[in-house]
Amino acid sequence: MRIAIISDIHANFPALEQTLKSIEQQNIDAVYCLGDLVGYNLCPNAVINEIRKRHIPTLAGNHDVKAVQIHNEGSNDSESYAYQIVGKEQIKYLSALPAHIKLEFQTTDKLIKILMVHGSPYSNTEYLLEDKKENDFTAIFLDSNADIIICGHSHKPYHRVLENPNKKGGYFHAINAGSVGKPKDGNPKCCYAVLTMDKSSNLSKKEGVQVEFIRVDYDIEKTAMAIEESPLPNVYALMLRKAY
Repeated sequence: MRIAIISDIHANFPALEQTLKSIEQQNIDAVYCLGDLVGYNLCPNAVINEIRKRHIPTLAGNHDVKAVQIHNEGSNDSESYAYQIVGKEQIKYLSALPAHIKLEFQTTDKLIKILMVHGSPYSNTEYLLEDKKENDFTAIFLDSNADIIICGHSHKPYHRVLENPNKKGGYFHAINAGSVGKPKDGNPKCCYAVLTMDKSSNLSKKEGVQVEFIRVDYDIEKTAMAIEESPLPNVYALMLRKAY
């Protein structure tokens, strides 16, 4: 089973298009999205419509929640433009997105529990960064009853293996899928993660879970120039070019 995980598209439809083309070439069995479909760019409705058309299970990111709040409460300031352009049908979709996705995968000798979140199991605004203190990180796994936690939100991809303090020789796996539409790791190419699970997947080995990060090129300059020609702040274009 090869699972593609995308996250943080942020209304960047050209980036999503090329990412989905890449996924189609990777012999993928399932695709999941960790949220933040909107914000920072000009094509939130196209992004949402494509995700819906493909029936991709999707979480509510903090920017998705913000878009719903702005539409419910009203806002006319320029900083809200990226959310004001989200359509009513798309807002209805965003308002119904869940906070978590849980999967269970049966290996030869164990049931592996996978928890997908946008930020953390507790909040879509909390960051699970790669350098988080190990004790604090493992406490989240124990509290969530998860073996693998897959998150987004920081826009910085990583795969970190942590020792399970309750099981000698056992490991937890923390995975950040990176960002499709607005990377922040200095590489402006789209990023998504591929998790490979099979009957031999083994949590008693550090290498027992296979994770690959795939980078995808798209016309970054054209997308950045479109932002500069719009009411959005020009700094959003620079963020795309420089990936910060």
